[in-house]
Formats: sequence, C-alpha cells, structure tokens
Amino acid sequence: MEAYSIHVFEANCTFCRRCQLGCSNAYTREFNQNTANIRIEVSGLTCSITFSDDCRKCGICVDHCFYGALQKVAKEAA
Repeated sequence: MEAYSIHVFEANCTFCRRCQLGCSNAYTREFNQNTANIRIEVSGLTCSITFSDDCRKCGICVDHCFYGALQKVAKEAA
C-alpha cells in the first residue's frame, strides 16, 4: 500500500540525484541510481521525474530532496 502521494516539481530539480541514492540505499543497501525506483531523465537544463512500477511511494526520495522538487502528501490528505 502506498503511504503517500508524491508530487513532482521538475522545475526545482537540480539533478543532484540524492533522491535516487536514498531510494536505492533503502531498498538495495547500495548507492546506485540505476537501482532506484525513482527515475530522473535530464535533457539540457530540464528533467523528467518518474517512478517505476515497483515504487512504494514511501517518501524516502522526498526526505532526501533538498530543493523542493518532490513533496509527499499523506494519502488521506491527497
């Protein structure tokens, strides 16, 4: 069951990939952006942020985002 609804604000993303590293560490115990359930596709100065089908919407990625590109909202408040 998904704990949160994750809202994405791509304009705030700095491509630091902290969200991916936090996710991959939580679920695979390694810092590897390729094993994260959040995907960041960079094109020039813009990006696209998506989530894999395996994403649990736990909010760990949001906890690691310092730039406001991700926001979690409790499911009952969504």
